[in-house]
Amino acid sequence: MPIDLHCNHCGKHIRAPDEAGGKHGKCPYCKQDVYVPMPAAEVEEIPLAPLDEGHRRREQELADEDRRYQAAISHEDREPPEKPGRESSAGAETAMPLPRPEEVIDVPGLVVRYVLAMKDSKLEQADRIAAKLKGASAKTRDEVQRLMVDELPPAGLEGVPPAVYKGFLRTLLGHL
Repeated sequence: MPIDLHCNHCGKHIRAPDEAGGKHGKCPYCKQDVYVPMPAAEVEEIPLAPLDEGHRRREQELADEDRRYQAAISHEDREPPEKPGRESSAGAETAMPLPRPEEVIDVPGLVVRYVLAMKDSKLEQADRIAAKLKGASAKTRDEVQRLMVDELPPAGLEGVPPAVYKGFLRTLLGHL
């Protein structure tokens, strides 16, 4: 049964004999080099090594530890403001108040929730999450850029193809 393909250069339809499968040839129309794929019936399935669940678990634990570490760094306790009547060596005007609980935003967690909402086509939920992330747009940009260059997907997104979740991350950057 002949192999049907299209030239990568001119786009013309080519019908090649089975013997040409897996080899390079010339397009009869534009004379450019074309790779002829193997016939579907002859392609062997390559068995993959079994997943090492212990390795996957260790990666997950390391990713969780890294997230906790990053959260601890970004939410370091600040000096509470001096009470009136008490003297401060640095002066009351330089002391920063502690953020109220509703002001603390879990940027990494919200970014993951945004991607999952987009994956599940829950667009209203994704819009609400994006609105929350606008309040911490600098931290959100840093987190999204970090995820864009990471080779491993973040915790919770292991089942989402990297091209898909990175596309959702680019969409999130557009919302900021």
